[in-house]
Amino acid sequence: MKKFLLPLLALALSATAASAQTAPDQAGGRPRFTPEAMAARQTEGLTKELGLSADQAAKVQPILLARSQEMMAMREQMRAGTADRDQLRTQMQANRAKYDDQLKAILTPDQFAQMQTLEANRRQRGGPGAMQPQDGKVKEKDGKVKIKTKTDA
Repeated sequence: MKKFLLPLLALALSATAASAQTAPDQAGGRPRFTPEAMAARQTEGLTKELGLSADQAAKVQPILLARSQEMMAMREQMRAGTADRDQLRTQMQANRAKYDDQLKAILTPDQFAQMQTLEANRRQRGGPGAMQPQDGKVKEKDGKVKIKTKTDA
């Protein structure tokens, strides 16, 4: 009996932990990560991609958590139809600049430039959560990344 209960208990605990990290998306039917899980995942990815030190990762995670929480709140406003889309877009751009400034203070210039390149490439190929520019071209100059679209030309 003990041999049967132990694996069952382990399975129940792992299912509980997994459900705590995601919440079902009512509209799309796929799970959404909590802001905490998203921040942890993003920190892990940046640590791997940029070679962050343990100290840098510890400083980056709270910034990514705050960003995830704000973005989720804005998306909920948009879904509920309680906010103007253009106003939210402007607010999201301001938030991105604010968090980029915070990250720039923690990352080395090379790491920050690499992070911007990774984000630009993700946007260009249409990665998760990325806005795809129409026929966009990514250019990097002096550590700054610019996406040029047809409308910019």
